[in-house]
This record gives sequence, C-alpha cells and structure tokens, in this order.
Amino acid sequence: MVSSRAKGNRYERLAENELIRHGWITYRVKGSTKFNKNVDIFGLFDIIGKNFDGTTIYVQVKTNRKPVLLLYQAFKWVLCNKHDKVQVWIYYERGKSKKWKGWRKIKI
Repeated sequence: MVSSRAKGNRYERLAENELIRHGWITYRVKGSTKFNKNVDIFGLFDIIGKNFDGTTIYVQVKTNRKPVLLLYQAFKWVLCNKHDKVQVWIYYERGKSKKWKGWRKIKI
C-alpha cells in the first residue's frame, strides 16, 4: 500500500513536469514535516509557475476527489490580476469504467 504522502508527491511532480514542458518556470512546495505542518503556498497551492509573458499560475494538485472551490475563487477574486491563473488539477487514478485515467484541470 502506498502512503498518501508518497502518492501526493508523485502527482505533484507529474503536474510540475507538465508545466515545465509547456514553458513555465515553477516552484513546488516542499512536503510537510513533523515541525512544519502547513507549508502550502497561502495554505492553498502546491505549485506556483511563472511564464515569460508575465502570467502567474497557482495550482493545487488533488487525487480522485474534487475539493470545495470557494477558497480558490475568493483567492482569485481578491489577490489576482486579470492575467493570473488559478487552477485545481485532479488526477483520477480510477473511474467507473476503470479505463479513464488522467488529469482534469478546473480553471477558476
């Protein structure tokens, strides 16, 4: 059985690599430790990316479950400019058909 921490790290690396392939410069939050529990950026995001045109992308990575999007919408409304992107990426390992796997990207 794979630990949830290892699974989370694996999908965060996949998401970061996909952003890098598309030309983003990224920063991924290091994992939490015994002494530092909440290390997500703003308590919401796992990855921040910057593009050469000045666009910033904030990404939260989840697995198999869609989170409540209200906090992400509030963050975008209050703290982002019109060029910034806030997204939640959900990686589905399984589905009803057991054939579909992959990312679902929710743009806020």
